Amino acid sequence: VVAAMQGSIERSGAAAGGSRNISGTNRTHVLLEREIAELHNKERGLTFITGYAVNDAVLGVLGKLLPGVIFFSDEQNHASMILGMRATRAERRIFRHNDPAHLEELLAAADPEAPKVVAFESIYSMDGDVAPMPELCAVAKRHNALVYV
Repeated sequence: VVAAMQGSIERSGAAAGGSRNISGTNRTHVLLEREIAELHNKERGLTFITGYAVNDAVLGVLGKLLPGVIFFSDEQNHASMILGMRATRAERRIFRHNDPAHLEELLAAADPEAPKVVAFESIYSMDGDVAPMPELCAVAKRHNALVYV
């Protein structure tokens, strides 16, 4: 593993140095994305330089692709998740931190026909809290909501 890592660093460097629109796409990106796609039996895979970029991009795209979507966001979500949701101008409802009962209440009050996305972190980056994932996912499922973790 160490030898493979050293070889990769010698060939490609230790870091991207910036986002793809600045640093470009290299062979390593292409190979990794191909492997990810094969692993998940999908046509394509996509990697991002940071978790921040992923959250901002994916939540922003979901908000644009799902007309009338309502985001249900944990009150302690990372700023990148909040910015991704805000960028879409979609409706957002905030549930108390790690509180499935409050999430249930908010989802029950929402239009049952509206697309819904429940967004939370598995382990909260700022304080290390662990989300009650089975409970939050069960609540989301009862209300036909997508889950973004």
